[in-house]
Amino acid sequence: MKKLTEAKKSARRRGKELEDALLTAAWEEFQEKGYDKLTMEGIAARAQTTKTVLYRRWPKKAIILLMAFRKFGPDIHFEVTDTGSLRDDLFNLLSAPIAGFKVLGEEAIRGIVADQVGGNIGNLFDTLLTSDGGFRKRILTILKHAEQRGEVDLSKLSDRVINLPILMYLDEILSTGFLTEAGVREIIDEILMPTFTASQRKE
Repeated sequence: MKKLTEAKKSARRRGKELEDALLTAAWEEFQEKGYDKLTMEGIAARAQTTKTVLYRRWPKKAIILLMAFRKFGPDIHFEVTDTGSLRDDLFNLLSAPIAGFKVLGEEAIRGIVADQVGGNIGNLFDTLLTSDGGFRKRILTILKHAEQRGEVDLSKLSDRVINLPILMYLDEILSTGFLTEAGVREIIDEILMPTFTASQRKE
């Protein structure tokens, strides 16, 4: 966990100094009160500023908490492995955000999803899943390794199929409000593996 810094108290705070103070206040409020009791008023009071200052940057608490999570939560690294097994490589990649979900907790994830539905649910996906970008490229790399082993035929996989892991992530988050190892394994075993390996070249 990244170390929190004390919010500056000067009324003249601007730019990054002010933003850091607001995100620090949001994260500390969340740690103390949880998502349901997290309020824009509480964040503003802790940061010694006004709600107007908050709303100018972030329209709702779900978004400010996601930004605070990006700053103070655990780093999420989507690493591509080459274990010799498509199933294992997919699990190693897709299970990466679980640590972040555990830090936020089920109450917060479900609250964020509920608050963002009808708004910009992409903020949740971008922050928790693809904050470092290149998610689709990682899937492609894993599939290329699998093709070299004869597990799949990449030429027979459409863009829609290659994007399936991302779609399954969103579906899991929206339908359950959380992400677990068991959920990731079900996605892989019941959907991804049968779909990907169906393209395997026939001798």
